[in-house]
Amino acid sequence: MPSIQAEASLAKSLGLWLLLMVGILILGVNGNALDISRQQLEIFTSLCWLFMLFLLGKALPKGIWSICFIYFASFSIFHAGLILADSLGGITDRDIRYQISFWFDTTQTLHAIHLVSLGMLGFALGALIFSSPEVPAQLRHDEENASRRIYHTGGILLTLSIIIFFAVTGLTGALSSYGTYLELLSQVPLLGVFYAYLYFFIGAGLVLVSAAYQKKRGYHYFLLFALWALFAFKLGLRGEVMFPLTVAACMLGRKGMTLGTGSLLLFILVFLIVSGVVKNARISGDYSQVQSINPMNAVAEMGSSLRPVQEVIKWHEQGDPLLLGASYWAPIERQIALLVPGMERLNAAQDKRLLNVVVQQRVGPIGFSPVAEAYLNFGRTGVILVLFLLGALLARLDNLPSSLDRDILLGMALIPLFIMIRNSFTHVPVQMVLGLLIGILVIFVTRRA
Repeated sequence: MPSIQAEASLAKSLGLWLLLMVGILILGVNGNALDISRQQLEIFTSLCWLFMLFLLGKALPKGIWSICFIYFASFSIFHAGLILADSLGGITDRDIRYQISFWFDTTQTLHAIHLVSLGMLGFALGALIFSSPEVPAQLRHDEENASRRIYHTGGILLTLSIIIFFAVTGLTGALSSYGTYLELLSQVPLLGVFYAYLYFFIGAGLVLVSAAYQKKRGYHYFLLFALWALFAFKLGLRGEVMFPLTVAACMLGRKGMTLGTGSLLLFILVFLIVSGVVKNARISGDYSQVQSINPMNAVAEMGSSLRPVQEVIKWHEQGDPLLLGASYWAPIERQIALLVPGMERLNAAQDKRLLNVVVQQRVGPIGFSPVAEAYLNFGRTGVILVLFLLGALLARLDNLPSSLDRDILLGMALIPLFIMIRNSFTHVPVQMVLGLLIGILVIFVTRRA
C-alpha cells in the first residue's frame, strides 16, 4: 500500500508540474506575450487540450474512469471540438461550414478560444490538486438484495420515462422530424420544461441501473436506453443522450466495471460516426443521402458550445455589465421566493439573470456553457476560478469510497452538472435537489423492503 501511494503521489506531482508548464504557455498566449496567428492558436489550443486530457488520464488516481476525467473529456469536446476539427481541416460537412460561417471567424470567437483554454486549464488544475489516492470500496452485508431492488427500480423509472417520451412525442407529431420537434417547442414553451424534466428522469433511471449493476443481471435496461437513443438522435438530442451515458460511465467506473481501452475507443468512434450520419439524415430527411461518415464532422458539431462563449463576449463589448454572481444566485432565490410570502419573484421571461432565457431571446436555441456563464458573471479571471472550483469539487467527489448508497446519491447530483456543460446554471439547483430526493427515497424504500 505505501508503494502504491508513493507512486500516486509521484504521478500527481509530475502531472502538476507539467500542467503548470502548459499553464504558463496558455497564459503567455492569452496575454499576447506570444504572438501567433488564428490558425496557430487553434493548433496550440487543440494540442493543449489533448495534452491535458492525456495528463489527467495518467495522473488522476482512477485514470480515465474517474469522474474528473470523464467530465473534462465531455466538457472539452463540447467546447474545443470545433477548434480541433477546424485546425485539422477536418470539417467536410457543408451544412456545418455554412452554420459556423456567421460567427466562427469573428474577433469575439478568437477571444472565446482563449477563454476555453483558460477554462480547461482551471478545471485540470482543480481536479489534480484536490485528487487523492483511491480508497477501497465499502461493502455492506445486505448489499445484494438492496442493489437488486434498486437496479429494477431504476429500470422501471427508465422504462416509464421512455414510454411517456414516445407517447407525448408521438401524439404531438414531434417524432416525425427534427424541424417539427423544434417548432413545437417554440410554440409551446411549457413543453420544453416538461421535456427537460423527462430527460432528467430518463437519466436518473439509467444512473440507478448503473449504480446497482452487476454482470449477472444482463443488459436489457441498457439496450432499452440505446433504443431510445436512436430516436433521440433523430431529434437532435445528442446531449440528452450523451450526458446520462457519461454519468452512467462514472458509476460503472467507481464499481470497477470498465471497458478495455480498445473497446472504449471503438465505442467512441462508432458514436461519432453514428452522430454524423443521423445529423445529416435529420437535415436531408433521407438516410440514403448521407455522403460522409467523417467522425470529425460530429466532433465539430459537438464543439458548438464555443458559440455561446462568443456571444457573451459580444454582449459584454456592447455594454452588458458583469452579473457578479447573479445568474448563480437567481435560481436559488426564485425557489426561496416560492416559500416566502410577499417575496418578489419575476416572471422567468423577464428575469435577465436566467441566462438560458436570455440566450434564447437574444440568439435562439444554441444552448449555453459554463465558460460563458463564468465570463458573463466575473470576466476572464472568473472563467479560471469557476472552472477550478468545479474541478476541485469533482475531485473531492472522486475521492469518496464507492458504496451503493453513496454512488446513487453521487450519480443523481452529477446529472445536472453534466447537463450544465451545454446549458446554463439555471436548472442545476432544482434538478440536484430533485435528484437527491429521488435517490434518498429509493434508498429508503429498498432498504426497508
